Amino acid sequence: MGKLLIVEDSQMLCRVFEDLLKKYTNFTFDIATTYQEAETFLHNTRYEFAVADMHLPDAHSGEIISLLNKHNIAPIVFTGIFDEDFRDGFESANIVDYVLKERYENIIYVIEKLRQLESNKNKLILVVDDSSLYANYVKQNLVIHRFKVLTASNGIEALKKLEMHPEIELIITDFHMPLMDGLELVRQVRKKRTKKDLSIVVLTSETNSYTTSRFLKDGANDYITKPFSRDEFYARIYHNIETIELFDTIRSGFDEDIIMLLSDITEFRSAETGSHVKRISEYSYILAKLLGIYEDEAKIIAKMSVLHDIGKITVADRILCKPGKLTEAEFSEMKLHTTKGEQLIQRAFHSDPKIGKIATDIALYHHEKYDGSGYPHELSGEAIPLSARIVSLVDVFDALINKRVYKDSWHINDVLHYIKEHSGTQFDPKIVQLFLNNSDCFLNVLNKYSEDKVQERPCSIRIGE
Repeated sequence: MGKLLIVEDSQMLCRVFEDLLKKYTNFTFDIATTYQEAETFLHNTRYEFAVADMHLPDAHSGEIISLLNKHNIAPIVFTGIFDEDFRDGFESANIVDYVLKERYENIIYVIEKLRQLESNKNKLILVVDDSSLYANYVKQNLVIHRFKVLTASNGIEALKKLEMHPEIELIITDFHMPLMDGLELVRQVRKKRTKKDLSIVVLTSETNSYTTSRFLKDGANDYITKPFSRDEFYARIYHNIETIELFDTIRSGFDEDIIMLLSDITEFRSAETGSHVKRISEYSYILAKLLGIYEDEAKIIAKMSVLHDIGKITVADRILCKPGKLTEAEFSEMKLHTTKGEQLIQRAFHSDPKIGKIATDIALYHHEKYDGSGYPHELSGEAIPLSARIVSLVDVFDALINKRVYKDSWHINDVLHYIKEHSGTQFDPKIVQLFLNNSDCFLNVLNKYSEDKVQERPCSIRIGE
């Protein structure tokens, strides 16, 4: 969660902001009541976000905006005076929004906007325009609102980037471009991605209804006529982003039931200890958060981690439930559960490539080893997807510390020693260090699903927060 600076001279508003931020967000924040205080805070601390009054006791003419811009912060301007000259300059100003203090609801709007900006850091947008100047102008407007942005100069390049980055949620495309124009790009994208998981907004200088209707009929969600105001631009962008979020919300309830059913089937067939996949999910979430992964992605990794062994449903029971050591031939067949899992997940999530990629990475690569001696593709180091490196460690931790049909449980000290000894060979050293430094967090999860309840240990990460 990024750090926030509030610059406001009204003590009453400062108290309101403090109360609402603590109650409804996880932001860490500082409050300055003068330009000089803000200058001191900015000298000592790096902030991502700011809410600032333009008119301060020691800076009456909006100097605070220039100061914040100097520190690479685009603020939300929250002021009691409607300045027409400044409003006219909004098109070129390096600010997120301009909000009046006239109503309490506007304070709520500012809080929601801050939460939205934090969420935007997880959202990837592709801008497609053959004019680098215009593409950069659109990109800059999106970056001000903390979106991640890729650019492409034509439709062919855009399709390649979409293939490489299935997490893209929105495409903003020009119409007239070389090699492949915007209309053909829309048609090609819609062959693989539906409006439920990817929005397309067209930028066009043509005002005739025939052109716009062609785009909408062929799969575009919306269009913006050039030239446009920033207010209109942001309104259209957020409308289309929120549409995708709505579909995600509707879909997630159904998906979670199916995912848990599949994971339960896997656990049942492989005779794993009870609640194995539930523990894996919670371990994975904790480790993802410790690594600094954003909340939304950490939750996806946690959810998809339960499918890490989905390919085992294709493995024969005589191998899967064998109490003794596997023969070389049996182990070769067991190893196929990674590639079989990849195939099953690709079929299940073909319409949701963003989620599908994370699930596939986990199922396919969670037996790869950091030194390249794992399977199925002998990947090494950071070539192994981060989600798979996370699940690799917690899966081994849970397997060692719990009893299985082929082994007794290990003592916790032996498990931690094993993980430490295999840092840099089997496991990512950075992940190992975080795991060992925060082992109490993982033991809390283990105890949560144990019949012998013990007192919870201190942990900085809370499930569901």
